[in-house]
Amino acid sequence: MDITTVNDRHLYQARVVVQDPADPSRQLELVRRIVRFGPAGWLTAMAAATEDAEIELYPTGRVLAVTDLREVGAPGIHG
Repeated sequence: MDITTVNDRHLYQARVVVQDPADPSRQLELVRRIVRFGPAGWLTAMAAATEDAEIELYPTGRVLAVTDLREVGAPGIHG
C-alpha cells in the first residue's frame, strides 16, 4: 500500500511495535490491531472493531513500526 493513501479517515489492520509505556527500553508488539492515524500526533489502536473494544492511544513518537498494513473492509480483511 502506498503510504500517501494513509489518512485519519480510514481504519487499517496492522502489526504495531511501540515503546512500552512502563519501560521505554522495552518494546511491545501488537499484532492484528485495528488502527487509525489520528488524532494528530497519535496512533489509535484496538484489538477488534467492536463496541466494547478497549481503545489505546500511542503518541507517534513512541511508535517504532507499523507493518502489514491493510485497509479494514478490503477483501480478506474483517475488523
